[in-house]
Amino acid sequence: MLSMKLINRDTECELKLIGRLDTTTAADAEANMVEVVNRFDSVILNLEELTYVSSAGLRALKRAHITMRRKGGTLSVKGVTKPVMEVFEITGFAGMLKFI
Repeated sequence: MLSMKLINRDTECELKLIGRLDTTTAADAEANMVEVVNRFDSVILNLEELTYVSSAGLRALKRAHITMRRKGGTLSVKGVTKPVMEVFEITGFAGMLKFI
């Protein structure tokens, strides 16, 4: 299960992901993240309560990252838990994402 909480700050927002970003939640999460990325110039993904990310979840994050990069905005990540950071490091996502 995954829930998402949006904190709107004009042209910037924080999107908090809570739970598991896996095969069952990735499609909806991707659609929501892309919608948020298209709406704001700067997005901070708060992952302090994201407990797991699968390859499907990584694809969703990558699509949001690519969409934001194409429009010239900023996508940042904060509060990454140790298990999720290990996945980012193993898969090379740690080099792609901007951590704050």
